[in-house]
Amino acid sequence: MTKQSSLINSAAMEDYQAILRIFDQHQSFALSTHVNPDGDALGSELALYSFLKDLGKQVKIFNTDAAPQNYRFLPFYDAILPVKAFQNDFPEVLVVLDAGVLKRIGPYLSRSLIPTQVTVNIDHHTSAEPFGDYNLVETDASSTSEIIYRLIRHHGTPIGKERALCLYTGIMFDTGCFRYSNSTPKAHRVAADLIQEGISVDEVYRAVYESLPVGTLQLLSEVFQTLGTTPDGKIGWLYATQEMFRKTGTARDDVDGFINHIRSIDTVEVAILVSEYKYGESKASLRSKASVDVGEIAAMFGGGGHQRAAGCEIDAPCEEAIAQLVAATQQRVKNR
Repeated sequence: MTKQSSLINSAAMEDYQAILRIFDQHQSFALSTHVNPDGDALGSELALYSFLKDLGKQVKIFNTDAAPQNYRFLPFYDAILPVKAFQNDFPEVLVVLDAGVLKRIGPYLSRSLIPTQVTVNIDHHTSAEPFGDYNLVETDASSTSEIIYRLIRHHGTPIGKERALCLYTGIMFDTGCFRYSNSTPKAHRVAADLIQEGISVDEVYRAVYESLPVGTLQLLSEVFQTLGTTPDGKIGWLYATQEMFRKTGTARDDVDGFINHIRSIDTVEVAILVSEYKYGESKASLRSKASVDVGEIAAMFGGGGHQRAAGCEIDAPCEEAIAQLVAATQQRVKNR
């Protein structure tokens, strides 16, 4: 047992050991994560990719959606393959990270990326389903990146600067730069250990949050025109349409972080950001500052997540999706 094993709950120790045995016993692996991958999805995925490569394994990453350009600084970024690169490769092991449910890796990959031996599910969401043959779901972890850190440390392999950069990025993103309630003492200890590997915290922050193209700010200007709140000010929302993306030369992943502007309103307890990813079809992000469980709200629409952060898809244009989400949220606020 390594010095970092104290970060692992005793009840989960067997799950960590079982997955490390799977990694030892098999040779070919495919990794995937949820659609519209964020910092934690990418950080955990790329760190695990590097770890398995160091073990001498054959590893490919297949993601439905391209990684946002502001994550291009991450090591191994170019190892991420698009869906069209999938040529009926059937790995022995499929590892799904940070997805919650298998379908969130995308409809094509969830149907086609079928392992010949084992599916491994690694996640930290409270709404995560045990869809894998092996499931490592640690809801006490700040992020899936923190779980991958624990896994690598328990194996005894050095983290190294490149993996540290990936993992720190994931933890930073999912904790809201250590502002959210999942910024636990364990998360801070892990972050400190990663910083000791020689990464530059300010460079990570600048790359993720301060490298926006002009078009993204033009998009934000358009989106701000949609700002709305309920009469009591407890629920706030913004939305982005396909027309806004077309007008500003941006894409859906450029709204990343916009929801924090809603959260900054003093009266708002639940923030909602809806973006139209196809004409008439929307994706929503929800954040809670109070006791409202947005994970439960997202689950009502087939999505999931945490009490404080969740997401879902709604087969409706933005304004209609907002109306549905606000109605569901108002009921939750009322019934607290």
